[in-house]
Amino acid sequence: MIDNITIFLTENNELAWIAIFLFAFMESFILSFMVSSLILFTICVFAYNTDLLALEVIVLLAVFGSHLGDMSGFFFGKRLGPAILETKFIKKREKNIDKARIFLDKNGSYSVVLGRFVPAIRSIVPFLLGVSNLKPVRFYISDVIACSLWGAALAFLVIISDTFIG
Repeated sequence: MIDNITIFLTENNELAWIAIFLFAFMESFILSFMVSSLILFTICVFAYNTDLLALEVIVLLAVFGSHLGDMSGFFFGKRLGPAILETKFIKKREKNIDKARIFLDKNGSYSVVLGRFVPAIRSIVPFLLGVSNLKPVRFYISDVIACSLWGAALAFLVIISDTFIG
């Protein structure tokens, strides 16, 4: 799949910015079915190493896409979360969900930052925090901080990837 994306971007390099934004959004939003962070990282490295986009643009697009995905997941959880948590599929996993909710309730906005750096839970944390009692403004501020830190880490990884790849 990654080869197909790089071929597509080579032939359509004017769409690199859309790809970065879209994959950043999809890896953050709960309904995107866990898009791999590796795909986003590969697109960012490709865009940087082929001079399709400046590093600042790459990072801003990724941060904005991931923040929009997180906010969408949070409000999706606020709006539909309680009904989804009552489904038979989730009820079978209620013990694990309860553990996660206790952790999120206890740590609140700190879990937003932690969740941003753990790919396996990245899209689930905003959804579950939306179901919790965390206020939207508090989530927003925490997510801006988390996405900014994540963006700085992404920039660092993109820059040093040239050492390992090229």
